[in-house]
Amino acid sequence: MSPLPDPLPLARAGDSQAILRVVRAELLKWRWPAQVYLADNTLRIDLLGSPSQSPSPPVVVARLFLMVKQLRIPRLEQLEIRAFCGSQLLWQRSLRLRSQKRWDRFSFDSWAINIWAYPVAFVVALLVNSIALLELLHLPWHIWIHELGHASIAWWSGHRALPLPFGWTSISPEKDPFVYFGILFLLSLLFWSTRKERIRWLQALVVVLALLQFYMTWLMPNRTKEMLITFGGVGGEFYISTFLMACFYLRLPDRWRWDFWRFVVLGVAASSLWRSFWQWHRIQKGLAPIPWGTLLCGQGDAGGDMNRLVDDFGWSADQIIQTYKWLGNLCILFILGLYSLLI
Repeated sequence: MSPLPDPLPLARAGDSQAILRVVRAELLKWRWPAQVYLADNTLRIDLLGSPSQSPSPPVVVARLFLMVKQLRIPRLEQLEIRAFCGSQLLWQRSLRLRSQKRWDRFSFDSWAINIWAYPVAFVVALLVNSIALLELLHLPWHIWIHELGHASIAWWSGHRALPLPFGWTSISPEKDPFVYFGILFLLSLLFWSTRKERIRWLQALVVVLALLQFYMTWLMPNRTKEMLITFGGVGGEFYISTFLMACFYLRLPDRWRWDFWRFVVLGVAASSLWRSFWQWHRIQKGLAPIPWGTLLCGQGDAGGDMNRLVDDFGWSADQIIQTYKWLGNLCILFILGLYSLLI
């Protein structure tokens, strides 16, 4: 006999019977006897039993409201809660599940926002990189994303790192177990949250990140790690920007979501991605030079990322150009693929 399918994905797809099963299962966990009804986008929960068997009405209402919100069932607009003792109605509450505001956290389900978010972000990126004042205001964020690229490799390799938005990242030379276990702890919390809310794609991503962290911290050769940290500055301009843009659409657990700020982050990330993508295509065509040196000390600084890739790790100028161009193309294709998939 095959097991019954998980009702939560069906509930989030709008299946009314699955919605009722999910809500009843959650109530069963709390040992609250109840009857559940669904009609006209309204979920009604009738609690049964004596007043001494359940917490006070405000506590009950808060728990049920939070439970239904965390289930993220689409098209539910109203929650009605009634408490009975036998046939006597003790109290009742009616709550709206959807805000009337246009820009609320549940705009994940808005067709217009999902359609226009990336095109508008692309226009914003063009404007930011075409208007000198906007480009100047965006520059610290772009530099910070660059430094986060260095720091992300260092963190995943077990090293302390402090990325600063003026072109410098401090990285400790020795591995620190606190960094490894600290990140692993955060990944464990995220995995627990995604398991509780049954977000399977994010569960799989957390497992992959944990395995990658283990390899980079304990198994990866030091020379490879140093090369990736050096490569990760400009590399981060591509992959961190792409990751932040992808997070605009992909749902995170309720406590990790970012509401209004995802629009701001989308604009910043899109501007950084386009800036780096266009820069390296111009470099490949010979219209701009490779960025030798460092931001703080200028082109003559032999400690720059491009200088180190050539002098310390044996890269050629053509190899640098082709690698970053390939990475940029891959990130743009990923964004286009994600947009096509979700729209």
